[in-house]
Amino acid sequence: MIEQQALKRDLAKALDAHIAILQDVEFINPDNMEAFTFMMRSFGFMLDKAPEVLIKSDPEELYFTMFQYYSLLKELKYNIQLSYPHATLKGIPLMDLLKDFPATYESDLREWWEKKTGLKIESGKQTISIDSLE
Repeated sequence: MIEQQALKRDLAKALDAHIAILQDVEFINPDNMEAFTFMMRSFGFMLDKAPEVLIKSDPEELYFTMFQYYSLLKELKYNIQLSYPHATLKGIPLMDLLKDFPATYESDLREWWEKKTGLKIESGKQTISIDSLE
């Protein structure tokens, strides 16, 4: 299984990327407000348990949190691509901002979840496949 420190590094990088976005917000164009709000709420769900998981030494909770993070990150990318493809922050497409969020061990954690639960997980819940997100 993946080293706990490697997962914690990905989680810390995700928090850093989120903080960098927040620090860079001076103005949100009203045309992009819905997309930006959607993205920020999604980060709230994705990173909700991050601080607690980073200070704990519970591998099961870490693996579950990271499985959830990677799954929600992929969902966010699909939703931004499908619903807000032209939304920007300071002229940067939101999809480009999402590139800073690591997805290093997404397939490993999906396998972990499948072994743990016996459930088979498709690569995406969507009925549409977007090759650039794979």
